[in-house]
Amino acid sequence: MYKEREIVLAKLSIAIQVILTVLCFLAIGFITDSEEFKYLSSSRELKNAIVVITLLWYIILDIYGMGSVARTMGTSNIVKGYIKAVTTSVCFLFAVNIILRYQVFELTNLLYFGVVDLVLLILYNNSVFMLMRYLRRKGFNSKQILIIADKECIPNIDEIINTKDWGFQIWGIMSDCEEIKQKYVLDYNVISMRSNIKPLIDSNPIDDVIYCRSGVNQKEIKNYLDDCSEIGVGFHYQTKIGAFIKEKNGSPSMSRINTLPFISYKNAPDNYLELKFKSLFDFFFSLCVIVLTFPVQLAIAIAIKIDDGGPVFFKQERVGLNGRRFHCFKFRTMVVNAEELKAQLAGQNEQEGPVFKIKADPRITRIGRFLRKTSLDEIPQFLNVIRGDMSVVGPRPPLPSEVEKYERWQIRRLSMKPGITCTWQVSGRNNIPFTQWMKLDLEYIDNWSFKNDISLIFKTVKVVVVGDGS
Repeated sequence: MYKEREIVLAKLSIAIQVILTVLCFLAIGFITDSEEFKYLSSSRELKNAIVVITLLWYIILDIYGMGSVARTMGTSNIVKGYIKAVTTSVCFLFAVNIILRYQVFELTNLLYFGVVDLVLLILYNNSVFMLMRYLRRKGFNSKQILIIADKECIPNIDEIINTKDWGFQIWGIMSDCEEIKQKYVLDYNVISMRSNIKPLIDSNPIDDVIYCRSGVNQKEIKNYLDDCSEIGVGFHYQTKIGAFIKEKNGSPSMSRINTLPFISYKNAPDNYLELKFKSLFDFFFSLCVIVLTFPVQLAIAIAIKIDDGGPVFFKQERVGLNGRRFHCFKFRTMVVNAEELKAQLAGQNEQEGPVFKIKADPRITRIGRFLRKTSLDEIPQFLNVIRGDMSVVGPRPPLPSEVEKYERWQIRRLSMKPGITCTWQVSGRNNIPFTQWMKLDLEYIDNWSFKNDISLIFKTVKVVVVGDGS
């Protein structure tokens, strides 16, 4: 996935740079000779010129690897690369001017265009790098990793620490090396190799385990791989250690973490392009829902206040992607002291497993019954989606107390970002046994696609319209 991510980002970056280049070309034309350029703008010549520039810049920028940001090439190499790319492209345009006698490619305008475009592309690349570094260091879109290491891994650990903008944050280091303990114990969790990895990855927000020890047998790697695969945590080991290991719950792929080659296993969706598209859809769809339903939300808030005078919103800690904790927002549908009354009603629980459900829950308010039946109480969760804690479609976020009672195979439902709706919501909800609910979530993860997400959204709308919530 990491290799695929870099390829996708590079192609996207080049496409954006081509657009900036075309806009730069048009701007230079209007500024340097506006009357002539306005005349040419209605001709086929300018349209052909734009096509030539688009194709030429995309090819040349790709050849010189200018889709990479400064973190992978260094600032000096970035500048040199752009000088070569822009110079080559401008010279080619000048040759086209001589052969085809295009007026839009006159030498003076080409020189102005080349200089301005060079500066613009360098500024773009470095601006993207600075923005990514800022967001990564703030923890946005970052992965928490556990490194299984020995003395030879120290340079690799230092590289990850010094390049936080790559999106990797070290949760802990598993090693018995004294040098590693002394160097990192003050800043990171340093764990003994004799420790059982299962409770570490089960109860902590660890996204990936990176194995880079040397001189060990494949049986040890296979044990770690099995433990990670069962709950959907990514596992990566350096290619120098050995060949691919067979794993029933995941297929291997080649990847890079920073500059190091790894063999990677991931028992969860890892199509980078589709997942990014899902994230963009989540954000804009949720923003539209929040804006368009504002009058409805205002009416609900007033109704809740009139009903019992208590708070409008209910905030509750939930467990998200790979064990991350966040506060989930809903319109309050229960009495203010609902959590205190829960213990008294424990014997009336109608749902098996660690979840608590009562069909005729006496804690639900009058307005709350309507909100639950229509699912309108869940509108504030679109704020959680905008914040990045949730997705529109995904397994429902459980309570921490529920996760503590999960069987180990059920933890894998946390390997994908939780959602407002999923298969369970459109398949009967409380009529489905807990074990079957968990299996439905894992089936969703194993067969995930953006197309299936859209289908589930339409099915959810149908459930809301007919008032099948509970």
